[in-house]
Amino acid sequence: MGLTLEIARYITNAQFDDFPSKAKFAARHGITDFMACALAGASDELTSILVDFSLENNAGNAATIIGRNMKSSAPAAALINGAMGHALDYDDISWPFMGHPSVVCLPPALAIGEMVNASGREVMLAYMIAFEVGCATKSGMSVAYADELGWHPTAPIGTLAAAAAAAHLLKLNEVETAMALSLAATHASGLRENFGTMTKPFHAGNAARGGVTSAMLVKRGYKAATTGLEGRFGFMHAFSGGQGENVNTPLERLGKQFYLEEPGLNIKKYPCCGSTHTPLDAFFELARDKKIHPQDVESVEVLVDFDPPRSLIHNDPHTALEGKFSIQYALAAALVDHKVGLAQFQDDAQVMRPEIRALMPKIKMRRNPGHEGKPSWGEAYNELQITLKNGKVLTQGQPRDFVGPVIGVTSEGMDMKFRDCAARTLTPSKVDESLDILHKLEDQASVRALMDAVSGR
Repeated sequence: MGLTLEIARYITNAQFDDFPSKAKFAARHGITDFMACALAGASDELTSILVDFSLENNAGNAATIIGRNMKSSAPAAALINGAMGHALDYDDISWPFMGHPSVVCLPPALAIGEMVNASGREVMLAYMIAFEVGCATKSGMSVAYADELGWHPTAPIGTLAAAAAAAHLLKLNEVETAMALSLAATHASGLRENFGTMTKPFHAGNAARGGVTSAMLVKRGYKAATTGLEGRFGFMHAFSGGQGENVNTPLERLGKQFYLEEPGLNIKKYPCCGSTHTPLDAFFELARDKKIHPQDVESVEVLVDFDPPRSLIHNDPHTALEGKFSIQYALAAALVDHKVGLAQFQDDAQVMRPEIRALMPKIKMRRNPGHEGKPSWGEAYNELQITLKNGKVLTQGQPRDFVGPVIGVTSEGMDMKFRDCAARTLTPSKVDESLDILHKLEDQASVRALMDAVSGR
């Protein structure tokens, strides 16, 4: 049996009780984090454009659009909810996934789950299955997939993960699930050249929609290959640049060890690209004991554990979206504002402030010496060196944390992030109601209770 069918067997047979308690703990955080970020992104301009597009095309009313007081078809809901969840680039990260897992694993589970009236437990299981399938598949890809070829790693792998969630909830059999994965592999896309524009969030939504569409079509009898992942001209070969993939690696952990348990999820502290986070952590650690005045800064050097620019492609950003993918803006904002939060990316004017423009040319980024050309994040260490005009050099090293199941926040911190984000869209009573449901999602008889709470009605 080939890889696609083996993964399909896992998707078909996995049970909620197969997952250890730490994996479920991580899943609850990932689901809550997605909901927080989606509610914060519900009023974003890109969300409004996608909502208008859906309305113009009479997309249906099977599934809720989060925070918008409307419903649409399951594929359209997956698209819009996935895009709005990634709109602020505040959503969680998984290093094995090499990207943002919840924003492609949960919207398909919610859309199909609401359509078929699945329980909260079933939706949570579909999310966990999707997460494991995405991480396992990524483990067999070449290094070039995430580093050199230009793919936005969240998107192609995310399309397969989305298909896994949808196929499980639609109760496809093994062969049908393999076909859904193969059809999803044809939907897969997403280019890093679009980082800093509305299209990056579209990558997540499009992956979610592609997975849902694939599973729904196969449910109706649509046919595809059953070797779409491992075939000579399949997903792993094509997205690995034609070399370096290993079709045996994904099965080494799938269903045996759990990526949700270890290394788990990284919940973001800052609403910008994850590659800025370790340098930002270094800055705020340095600034705890030393007051650093922007006007005193001569230069800033950032040593990073990837070959620049990778995801940080904007060294001279002019929009808030570009600023999310700029180490220059992120650190300049930290120096000027002493924080990096939603307000720092509220509008383009934030990036164009004179004091910010004066600092950005002073900030340079390079790979840790001796690691140039090696796979990203291997050394798991970043360092910030701030040279002041008086000649003094301030240095702070910062390791990258890979230890799960949840990195970056406590459970109390996760609730605080949810309340902060959800308050932008929901009434206080709905914030309380939705958070209470999220805390007990596996006990909900129907996921529709959650979707009603976050609908914005």
